[in-house]
Amino acid sequence: MFQNPSTIWIEILVLVLIVGFFGTMIGIYVYKKIHHIPTGECSTCAGKKNALLKAYYKKYKK
Repeated sequence: MFQNPSTIWIEILVLVLIVGFFGTMIGIYVYKKIHHIPTGECSTCAGKKNALLKAYYKKYKK
């Protein structure tokens, strides 16, 4: 029924930390989407794409 006051503060702290963590993850995802930065597993694709474009422009000149 009644909880120890120190237990309540621990529960509040845990909830704030969890909400902060997930808020940060969602914020990072939204930031990457807005600035067209690759998200997820395909992040390595960006480096490959840049290398291919560099080779293409070297061969065919702009």
